[in-house]
Amino acid sequence: MSKSRTSNLFRVLAGSVAVVLISAGCSIGSTDSADSTTTLPTVTTSAVASSHTTDAEQPSSTTAVVQSASERYGTSTTLAPILTNADTITTAGLGPVRIGQLLEKAESEAGVELIPASNGSETCRYYTPAAGATGASFMVVNGELVRIDISSGPITSKSGYGIGSTKDAIKSAFGSKIEESADSDYVMFVPVTEGDKTMRVIWELDAEGIVTSLRTGRLPHVTPKIGCSGD
Repeated sequence: MSKSRTSNLFRVLAGSVAVVLISAGCSIGSTDSADSTTTLPTVTTSAVASSHTTDAEQPSSTTAVVQSASERYGTSTTLAPILTNADTITTAGLGPVRIGQLLEKAESEAGVELIPASNGSETCRYYTPAAGATGASFMVVNGELVRIDISSGPITSKSGYGIGSTKDAIKSAFGSKIEESADSDYVMFVPVTEGDKTMRVIWELDAEGIVTSLRTGRLPHVTPKIGCSGD
């Protein structure tokens, strides 16, 4: 074979190879666009990864501005109070809160913040629980709890006598331990045990002999209808 024929044959073969390669390139491009399932998962995975990275970074900025319940509302609302409407009045106090406790101790036993009234003084002031005991208020004299009033709600004495009870029912239950006022506007439980002799439980009455409020405390603080009135 002559050199010229060999050269021509080589050029023909080279051209054919080039055509085949160009055709193959077009075929690959067509396959990528037509069969997106072979390429999109990689892109999607990359996008998801990027999205996850963004999401991972996002909470740090979001968390920084979200307050916890205790931060927003105070600790008194994050835990259930120990003192509740299920507790009862006795000569000793109301549930875990006892006559004679210092204010700080009473607050700790109640398991809830005791909020001071706007009136009163450092000598004598009332405090009410932020939650847990409806209608209860605590009279504190010189930092010591001396009286507990129930002006509304379901709290009763240990024997079950509270707002809405009758004078006759209370007198029938306690007999000679009950003293009635001259005007029949209250009845008072008078303990006979030595340790309780200075303590009283008093039920205020309306004209029909129905209990309108009750209280417990130490003499002489428990006897006036309105606490802190003489202080």
